[in-house]
Amino acid sequence: MTRPVIAIDARMASASGIGTYLRGLVPALYQLQTDREELVLIKSEGEADLHPGRTLTVKSGIYNLREQMVIPKACRALSAQLLHSPHYNIPVLMTRRCVVTVHDLIHLKFPQFLRSPLARAYAHFFFKTVIPRTRAVLTVSEHTKKDLIEMLGIPAGHITVANPGVPAQFQPQTSEQIAQTLRAFGLQRDYFLYVGNLKEFKNVQFLVKGYKILNEKLTDCPPLVIVGRNFIPGFDKQLEAMPSIRWLKEVEPAMLPSLYAGALGLVFPSLYEGFGFPPLEAMACGTPVICSASASLPEVVGNAALLIDPRSTDSLLQAMLRLQQDSSLRRDLRSLGLQRAAQFSWKTLAEKTFSVYRQCLN
Repeated sequence: MTRPVIAIDARMASASGIGTYLRGLVPALYQLQTDREELVLIKSEGEADLHPGRTLTVKSGIYNLREQMVIPKACRALSAQLLHSPHYNIPVLMTRRCVVTVHDLIHLKFPQFLRSPLARAYAHFFFKTVIPRTRAVLTVSEHTKKDLIEMLGIPAGHITVANPGVPAQFQPQTSEQIAQTLRAFGLQRDYFLYVGNLKEFKNVQFLVKGYKILNEKLTDCPPLVIVGRNFIPGFDKQLEAMPSIRWLKEVEPAMLPSLYAGALGLVFPSLYEGFGFPPLEAMACGTPVICSASASLPEVVGNAALLIDPRSTDSLLQAMLRLQQDSSLRRDLRSLGLQRAAQFSWKTLAEKTFSVYRQCLN
């Protein structure tokens, strides 16, 4: 009897959040694969292979009309019974044969940050019309599940929550590893750190405003180091004009663990996250975390971080002051963070994902 083929759309493997999800999930899925089914990856030209198994390379970007034709054609060529799309841009013609991972509903909650009316209409159509008709929905947090139920009317039984794991490179670093990376950037240890794209809903402008107040109050204020690509018009000029802030833009992934480990703490005041990898990565490196008490972030950090109101400057400043001044607090948060990060596993994500695949195939 021919094994059913499950195709996985891996064209976003080089992206940040969704790419991290794919790079962790796919190898873990192949570790669990049996002779009951065959996994096949659909990838873009020039993308590195996530696994040496069977792949099909296609010529198509994302969020365009072409992918709506190319991906169904690829699935026909593979005789795929099921397609797993790791993002909401699923092929409309294959909706009933799709498992989709919805990471967040940012486009519906913050439509003002989609500057193109066409982009807003595109996202609205897929979330409101297409996703509810898929075979099954995977999501990365209970908070996003709640959003899917409340905003899209998707039945709870149609949704499976499966948390991502921690990328393997994020772990405590040696003093030499930290020193080598910090030398490369001309940094000293014990700075405040932000990691993530610079977007409005990430609340980075709020962080910079709060840090400016703190820097004016403290003669020994640690610098603020920001890592991430800017998407806010004009914000790059603001960052470059503040000497107490070091904006490193995008850095090599191999350097991130040491940047986390050399920090006094990660400050992550995002207004909304479907999951939130930076706090998890920081905890896995033994770095104390300050983050928003909003959306999914309390699910990720548990009791292992200082939670703040992401709209209150006083809440932010108090947390940053506590972290700077209280060494025993930093020590406790390091210990709690390492314990918390150890609870997130790619194997568990893969097991839940395979369970959904098999339910759909049956």
